[in-house]
Amino acid sequence: MTEMKTPEKSIILIPCSGSEYNGELARKIALNLDVNDSISNFSEFFCSTFFLRNYLLKKENLFEMTKQRLFSNYIIVIDGCRTSCMVQILKALDIKPDLVINLQQFVPKQDLDLNDPYAFQKIPKANDVNQEEVEKISNYILDKLREKNINC
Repeated sequence: MTEMKTPEKSIILIPCSGSEYNGELARKIALNLDVNDSISNFSEFFCSTFFLRNYLLKKENLFEMTKQRLFSNYIIVIDGCRTSCMVQILKALDIKPDLVINLQQFVPKQDLDLNDPYAFQKIPKANDVNQEEVEKISNYILDKLREKNINC
């Protein structure tokens, strides 16, 4: 049996920054994982908005420091939808995430009936995030880390 180990690199959790239900779900999963006793000693929550801000405002030093941190650590991206914003940004920087979770495989986004004047009111709200979904998907991610022989 192969021995499980703590990663030599930190685990960087990058959640979706969307404003809808799946974006908030992604953030809550990342926060849940970041404080999870089994990986909290070697994980960190990463704000994609901070990264983009440094790039857009041409803060080259901060951008390059952040980019180097991404190159040298284990990256988990938690995307909310098929657009996969952060994966696309990382791809443009030639950075390949180690694990990508797309929440639509767990919680499909609802299609809107644009003829329904109440369509937007029927979408689950960000503050309605189900804690059971947070736990279920967090455990799924921890299982994926175990499959990769990372102790958690």
